Amino acid sequence: QGRIVMNTYLAICASCVTAFATSPLAHRGKMEMIEIQNATLAGGVIIGMICPFNIDPWVSVLIGGLGGIVSACGYAWYHHALEVVGVTDSAAVQMLHGIPGLLGAVCAAFACLADNQNYMYSYETQWLNTEKMTRSRGVQFGYIVLAMISTLLISILSGLIFGFLSKLPCCPTVEKKDMLIDHDFWDIHDLGSDPRSQKSKTAAAVWANPMNVPMQEVAEA
Repeated sequence: QGRIVMNTYLAICASCVTAFATSPLAHRGKMEMIEIQNATLAGGVIIGMICPFNIDPWVSVLIGGLGGIVSACGYAWYHHALEVVGVTDSAAVQMLHGIPGLLGAVCAAFACLADNQNYMYSYETQWLNTEKMTRSRGVQFGYIVLAMISTLLISILSGLIFGFLSKLPCCPTVEKKDMLIDHDFWDIHDLGSDPRSQKSKTAAAVWANPMNVPMQEVAEA
């Protein structure tokens, strides 16, 4: 448990630093709040599979920092590229959970190859009896690779099936411009928050404020 806590703590600290350092590079010296909110947590995702392992602190910092960089860059460039080709990821799950999680599995696989004890340490953290766990480093590496492949297959196939079912005539349709608006299907207490209503035009203009336009001028417009 001590290894899990320390490795996770160090990884999240590192992802916070790299997320704040990476975001301004993609936005002309300014930080994007959505990237900061999510990329700072990427360290905890990428270290998840390897956190029970007996690794040095600098390894946790390196892996967590990599998660923050990859997540912030994904929000800045990859997420926009997906929207251009017509793929909508409303919560940008790929940037926080998908890609960092996949990279974390790769790190865990190579950690097993580097030190056979890491495999046993991970089991000691979760189970009391490890006498029957006799997998070699190569076998455990193969298990992790198979786990990654099966996870990708399940997620892709289930996404395709759900996408096909959602396009059936019996399912309600939503225009692309309204896909991120919840008011048609959820009970929203703040009815004035609907960007399609007349009351929220000023608020929408403020939220869509370009970087070089003063907030007061946008509100007055």
